[in-house]
Amino acid sequence: MKGTIHYARYEESDRLQRVLELMLDGRQRTTREISRGAEVEAVNSAACELRFNGFDLECIRKSRPAIYQLFNVEAAHCLSVTRLARRRMEAA
Repeated sequence: MKGTIHYARYEESDRLQRVLELMLDGRQRTTREISRGAEVEAVNSAACELRFNGFDLECIRKSRPAIYQLFNVEAAHCLSVTRLARRRMEAA
């Protein structure tokens, strides 16, 4: 197996939750808009981590500026709610 990615679990990462919250309107955003709006530095890494967590956040244009979009917004919202609720239940 070629290289592996170390990624945060969505329900334990405020950083990933901020990125997803910003993208839940389904709009296309540049790396800079995401960086500023979600207060994150490594947007590409956050997008990759969100994909590993089951969210369909894709880089739809890789040239400058890169543009990202969250697809299947309703499913992403449901997955977010479910995973965060499960975390709260486990913590209780």
